[in-house]
Amino acid sequence: MNIIYFDICSIPVFLIILFVCYTRRMTRGSVNQLFILLVLFSLFSAAADLGMEVPDAMLPLSDTALFICKVSSYVYLALRNATNAVLLLFLLAYTRTTFLIRKTWVRVAYCIPYACILLMLLQNPFTHSAFTVTREAGYSRGPLMLAFYGIAMIYGIIGLIYCIYCRRYLSLGNWGALLSIYVLVHLAVLIQFFYPQLLVEMFFTAIAEMIILVTIMRPEERMDKEVEMLSWTSYQNDLRNVILSGQHVSIIVIKMINAPEIRNFMGDHDFYSYISEIADGIRKMHWNHPYTIDLYYERPGTIYLIIDNDEPDMDNIGSRIISEAGENIKRYSEMGVRFEPKVCLINCPEDLHNVDDIVSLGHIFHKLDNFSQNTCRAGEIVGSRSFAIEAHIADILNRAIKENHIEMYYQPIYDMKSGRFHSAEALARIIDPEYGLISPAIFIPAAETQGYIIPIGDSVLDQVFRFISEHDLDSLGLSYIEVNLSVAQCMERSLPDKIRSLQQKYNVDPGKVNLEITETTFEDINDIMVENVNKLIQMGYSFALDDYGTGYSSIQRVNHIPLKLIKIDKSMLDEVSSANGWMILNHTIRMMQSIGKHIVTEGAETEEAVENLRRMKCDYIQGFYFSRPLPADEFVRFIEKQNSMDDQARLIGQGVS
Repeated sequence: MNIIYFDICSIPVFLIILFVCYTRRMTRGSVNQLFILLVLFSLFSAAADLGMEVPDAMLPLSDTALFICKVSSYVYLALRNATNAVLLLFLLAYTRTTFLIRKTWVRVAYCIPYACILLMLLQNPFTHSAFTVTREAGYSRGPLMLAFYGIAMIYGIIGLIYCIYCRRYLSLGNWGALLSIYVLVHLAVLIQFFYPQLLVEMFFTAIAEMIILVTIMRPEERMDKEVEMLSWTSYQNDLRNVILSGQHVSIIVIKMINAPEIRNFMGDHDFYSYISEIADGIRKMHWNHPYTIDLYYERPGTIYLIIDNDEPDMDNIGSRIISEAGENIKRYSEMGVRFEPKVCLINCPEDLHNVDDIVSLGHIFHKLDNFSQNTCRAGEIVGSRSFAIEAHIADILNRAIKENHIEMYYQPIYDMKSGRFHSAEALARIIDPEYGLISPAIFIPAAETQGYIIPIGDSVLDQVFRFISEHDLDSLGLSYIEVNLSVAQCMERSLPDKIRSLQQKYNVDPGKVNLEITETTFEDINDIMVENVNKLIQMGYSFALDDYGTGYSSIQRVNHIPLKLIKIDKSMLDEVSSANGWMILNHTIRMMQSIGKHIVTEGAETEEAVENLRRMKCDYIQGFYFSRPLPADEFVRFIEKQNSMDDQARLIGQGVS
């Protein structure tokens, strides 16, 4: 009698795997679907195997038992052999190399062995050469059964060889797991061939597929279940395999530029439903080719498509995606939710053939200077200087720190009362040997996100202290130099010690340095920041609040720390042409002055703006109207000349010759 307990134990394992797949939303994408198909075939094979064996234990067979045993035998042999073919397809899909079987003759060759299986099953009712099922003897193998094992071995050997070949597409752990699967399955086939009473094949298969789930599929990494799309990690892994294989694909990036605002407005649950419906709209599109299309999601709101074809209808695909996806979420517009996607189309490897460059382009294309439409092609961007800088910003920052390419520029600040330049703000610039001058609007955010802001801030402080020590600010007519502190610097417990060390190294009077913290830093102020600010104030340093008007600081919060200056952001000055803008800025200046703060308004670029600020009795003005930021030597010459001219004009006005 055959031992059926292995088959019985395999069925709960298959069911658990399917349960995990469906609860973790692993139903989208070719890899997930092939894996589910593999498990389903295995589950039904195990059930069919039991359908063969259970009636076979009750000889002679009744009519019903005979029918069940016959049907189960055909189902088992058809599905069990199909799993070998599906496993190989799964391996190809997981390594994103299905293009290898895209040619017709390869597909035909791939299908021929399984077609032979089906032909042998079709002729079996007439010849009984594969197996027989009788009332008296039950199930018994025929001479053609060796052919079934032989064909199974063909798929197995091809899969094993390819598994060894595709080592470069897989991590060591995943490669080892796939290799072990082939070893387990074929070991089970050999055991059952020589010991037919040990029905271990399906149990070993269940263990192998559980290994796939746990080590290779890893639902928590592969899927973003909230939006039912493949995850950002999956995108990076698949993209790497695309590049390694040399496959030609099209990549479409759909970036929702207002995703954070929509999420704050809708809440997490409704926002994820919103994203899911956008993805459904894309899936419903009529694509003009039959190739695989996988969707991936990167938070907070970017969808990636990898299309296994480098020549889709790219002329209007961007506008079609926006239209179809927008139509699918039409009801959200009634809630006031604006759908604001930007689309970038990438042909790989023609446009880009490096994973890091493709990832960078997906993150930055909407910010580049030459991008103004809703849809763009990578070919229009990748050759530009702005893309080269954004794509290689990490290298630029690393080089700037190691090779000292950070230079300080100084922008003078005008005193409305004295009619002289009163102080200056130190502004960092990177002068890269390959890309030239890098705007702080580019390198500062990148430095903050990539962990370079502390060393850059240290270099800035060192250069500013050295500048002050090398120039007599009093003789230049300057009271102090302003220097920005980043959020990360403000949270350093060692910040006061660093500044004390620079003070001693360069013998600088603390009164000659005014430290700036931005309004966004001020909003996130914590105990460490407060402690640092208080220590530095006790050491003699003063503080300014920069970019006032870009955040949500109230007058109570402004009054929380002894600030010397409030610097009003350019955005408030830009609105002064309207009646409301004039009133807001005028009231802000008066309110801050009423609590003892001095006001610096940034971004004055025209004579009209300066005159408006003069009427508002603003204390200090900073902007291009007076001077752009200047390199140190040029700044010193400018201040000497301007303040000297102002002194002469004042003396002439007083009648002194």
